Amino acid sequence: MAARPKWHHTMQEARRQACLAIDFYNRPGDRRSYLDFVVHMHLAWQNLLHGDRVRRSETIFYRERNGRYEKNPDGTRKTWDLAQCLKHEYTDADPIRQNIAFFIGLRNKIEHRFQDAFMATTGPHAHAYVINFEAELTKRFGKEQSLSDELRFPVFVQALTPEAVDAHNKQRKRLPKAARTYITTFEANLDPAVAGSERFAYRVELTPIKGPKSEADMAITFVSQKELTEDELEELKTGGKAGTVFVTEKQREVGLLDKMLPKAAAEAVEGQIPFEFRTNHFARTWKILNVRPGGNSKTPEKTLAHYCVWVPAMSQYVYTPAYVQKLVDLLSTEAGYRETVGSAPRRKVSTLPKGKKSIGSSEGETG
Repeated sequence: MAARPKWHHTMQEARRQACLAIDFYNRPGDRRSYLDFVVHMHLAWQNLLHGDRVRRSETIFYRERNGRYEKNPDGTRKTWDLAQCLKHEYTDADPIRQNIAFFIGLRNKIEHRFQDAFMATTGPHAHAYVINFEAELTKRFGKEQSLSDELRFPVFVQALTPEAVDAHNKQRKRLPKAARTYITTFEANLDPAVAGSERFAYRVELTPIKGPKSEADMAITFVSQKELTEDELEELKTGGKAGTVFVTEKQREVGLLDKMLPKAAAEAVEGQIPFEFRTNHFARTWKILNVRPGGNSKTPEKTLAHYCVWVPAMSQYVYTPAYVQKLVDLLSTEAGYRETVGSAPRRKVSTLPKGKKSIGSSEGETG
């Protein structure tokens, strides 16, 4: 049997770290550790992104200005930290990136004696942290790598009595001032659409319904409020049905939310490089990089899915934030531009006040 590729072992380590993290979160009493949950999920995400980038033959190593690899004290190549990976895999507006960034900053603020306060305050963020990991794991490596065969993700019901809710709120107030300031400031700086996304903080709304014990065949049944008619909703509220919980979604996932058509993708790239970059240049890149088939292909769906997706309903290709970031990395230098686009770059012209000439580069002006 052929040896597994290196990225496979990195991906399996990501799965192992995630399982450890969830175990620390779900342990009862003093055996529970929120800090260990955050640390191991950090390692899980870093290994996940490293493994996938290696699988795609993308770099994960820091380089010096002269192009040489940065080295660790033991002489090995220095790999990207998680924050660096995020810059190349997600846009700033992606709720997944902001959720991970939230925990990167939170990590050094967690104190064990206040861990219940941290869990009470950031529970929705932690839930999204795990759910996002599972979604990215299966999207990048296939459904067979899902953690569902090893874990059953619990719904963290804090409590449903007024007394317990009050105790929960008191825990939140015990959060250290520095941590409260960090959380408040971080969320205040987010776009409202990102802050309200279930990929940043996953929340469900639970409403207890009392009923005869004889009807409690199951401990809990989840019912989507939006799927009930007004009569069915009223019947449940007035008649009561044991163990029924209403789930109200805060935000539904929008298909192709962060994907871009060629023009928008080209504009996003041009805004981050010193050269002009139009849709015709963009078209050359996907041909040179073999990101998608040509226009007459009988198998348009055979794309590099991390960068490009075929949408049959639109008969159109859309491009991911990861592809935009890849192009930004490649096109930031003249040499990289020439290699990726197949022509010399033309520097963007600076607009100056009247009476002064615009400044542009004399190099590479033939595009």
